[in-house]
Amino acid sequence: MFSRSLSIIGRRVGNTLFRSKKTTFALIALPLFVSYRGIHLNNTYTSSIRNYSQLANTRFTNMPSLTPPQYPPSWEFKPEDILSQTKEFIANTKLFYDDLVAIDNPTIENLIVPYINHENENELLINQLTFLQHVSEDKTIRDASMEATMLLQDFEIESGSRVDLFKQFDLIWNQIKDKKDEFEDFEIWRFVEKCHKDYVRAGLNLPADKLEKVKEIKKKIADNCLKFSKNLGEQKEYILFTAEELKGVPESVIEQFEKVNDEFGIQKLKVTYKYPDIFPVLKNAQNPETRMKAFMGDQNKVPENEHLFKDTLKLRNELALVLGYDTYANYNLDIKMAKNADTVLSFVNDLIVKLQDPAKKELDILKNLKKQEFENEFNMVYDGDYYIWDHRYYDNKYLKENFNVDEEKIAEYYPLESTIDGMLKIYETLLKLKFVEVKENKKTWHDDVKQLAVWKLDTPENPEFVGWIFFDLHPRDGKYGHAANFGLSSSYISANGTRSYPITALVCNFSKSTKDKPSLLKHSEITTFFHELGHGIHDLVGNNRIGRFNGPGAVPWDFVEAPSQMLEFWTWNTKELLSLSQNYKDNAKIDTKLLESLIKTKHVNGALFALRQLHFGLFDMKVHMMSAEELDKLDIKKLWNDLREKICLISNGDQPTTGYNSFGHIMSGSYSAGYYGYMWAEVFATDMYYTKFKADPLNPEVGVKYRDIVLARGGLYEIDDNLEEFLGRKPAKDAFLEELGLH
Repeated sequence: MFSRSLSIIGRRVGNTLFRSKKTTFALIALPLFVSYRGIHLNNTYTSSIRNYSQLANTRFTNMPSLTPPQYPPSWEFKPEDILSQTKEFIANTKLFYDDLVAIDNPTIENLIVPYINHENENELLINQLTFLQHVSEDKTIRDASMEATMLLQDFEIESGSRVDLFKQFDLIWNQIKDKKDEFEDFEIWRFVEKCHKDYVRAGLNLPADKLEKVKEIKKKIADNCLKFSKNLGEQKEYILFTAEELKGVPESVIEQFEKVNDEFGIQKLKVTYKYPDIFPVLKNAQNPETRMKAFMGDQNKVPENEHLFKDTLKLRNELALVLGYDTYANYNLDIKMAKNADTVLSFVNDLIVKLQDPAKKELDILKNLKKQEFENEFNMVYDGDYYIWDHRYYDNKYLKENFNVDEEKIAEYYPLESTIDGMLKIYETLLKLKFVEVKENKKTWHDDVKQLAVWKLDTPENPEFVGWIFFDLHPRDGKYGHAANFGLSSSYISANGTRSYPITALVCNFSKSTKDKPSLLKHSEITTFFHELGHGIHDLVGNNRIGRFNGPGAVPWDFVEAPSQMLEFWTWNTKELLSLSQNYKDNAKIDTKLLESLIKTKHVNGALFALRQLHFGLFDMKVHMMSAEELDKLDIKKLWNDLREKICLISNGDQPTTGYNSFGHIMSGSYSAGYYGYMWAEVFATDMYYTKFKADPLNPEVGVKYRDIVLARGGLYEIDDNLEEFLGRKPAKDAFLEELGLH
């Protein structure tokens, strides 16, 4: 998952951003706004388009040694600093916009270029202030960051609804919109086009009363989404089991559970709903009752989110209608590759139909496995049902018994530290990127966080600095509970013509080391890390001059996962997995026969997994296509559970759940009416891998071409055009269907 949650006047920025300018945080941006007042605006920022372009294309001098030319950001914040800097930023930015509005004859030179510089320079500040709610171990800082986010979101909505500022952009756009081919700076032309479209999509061409309604609705939606996210991040729910109830769960996992006494004084083991706790229980607990309780508890967590979700659905529908769309789905899809709900439904429903037969065959095998266990091991009568809480367990059991794949045993060969080092070497070979961990004078938000400088090695004797990346890999109270890449600051060319380098962060939740053994990565976690690092690299290699065109957040949201999904293929290759392996006890390499068995499992029960994803995608589409009347009558719990049984073919066991209350994607402005994008993006990911990498996965010539055409160009050009150039033809879905076993 890629996260960029806050946008100030159209610029999609990350949940946190902090760009260092070789100075301290307090000096980065705030005094800058004073120079925008009055005559200083024109004196400072009115270079011609030609001069701006010449400056922007000046490459930063290659560094003769691995000494980064840009300091990493400082993370020394007090709660009061977060709020004071947020308020100062808002006040000064308002003055800056006032100055732009006051220009009598707006042009590219006196309005657009200053606007670009302002957007570039302050992206980092905005995002750092808002990121801390997801990662700080100090609740007062998380709360201050949440409050800062609320203030910034309100300001974003207010400033993004300024008709006077829109009119300035509208004047310029009408002057240049028909001059795309002859305009001497395409990147600036594209910037104006996108800003103008953002304003129109925000309702700036509507009558005043409707625009006011749009603002009101957006503020309510933003507030709901923040509360939903906070509830998820702050949840500390858990379930208690006896050691007997957890029979089958590996001892190495049991050791990580806290021992507590229940209300009757009986000692039990505390299982939280964090990934390292709950997943091993669902995969290994032999007792069906244990699995049911664990599944139900996890699925039904954060009940306070339900009213926020329902209210947001109604608000989104109302927003779409005011803006002239028939449904929220069509409003949000208008800027995605799919363009409309009919296209998405055709894609999703076609896959559901095609996957039914292979999924039924997979399910029959798992049902038979359950029957054999009940009759031969438990001496119990099998009732013929296969429940949703059974699936992870029997999927795991089938892999163990038929492929000798024990994920805990395999994990012994993948200690986190050496495995990550090996992964980074793969990227160094493939993409010619070198990652150098900086341990001295480290500046991070938590001691566990790794800080790495990244270098481009196209010319090894002259490495070129690329940017900074942070790895925050272990769970803790109050931290974001899933896995995501947070784009912190995009690459851009500053007003003086030098490159400001990107900053990005991987936030994961892998188990920590204990006194007896290091943190070990399961194969699925290796895949997760490759995926999220794919987003990080997309952030790092952006090469456009304007920040909004660089990184994952610059591309259509139904393509954003494709680069990361493609990189997952490397985690299913024998050579790469062998190179990563190093047993934590004796440094031995993993047996190649075991690896071959693991790789054979890639598509085992793949149809059932794909249907699970399609359940999420279709549920997301259905609730965002409903009218106000339909939403009033909606039994959301029934829809969620009925759809799951129908699509996934697995019984709920008359135990309906409320998994949508922790379905964070659906509350995101980008992923809502967009979860289908995971499967949609797989089409492009598979096509790229099969066509360009399958025969030679570590070919650096192809890797660099991919880096520079698909990743570095970001969203400046149409994705279809970039793909066609890289592939040598138009994208096709043949490889995707073959990978699913449907072709």
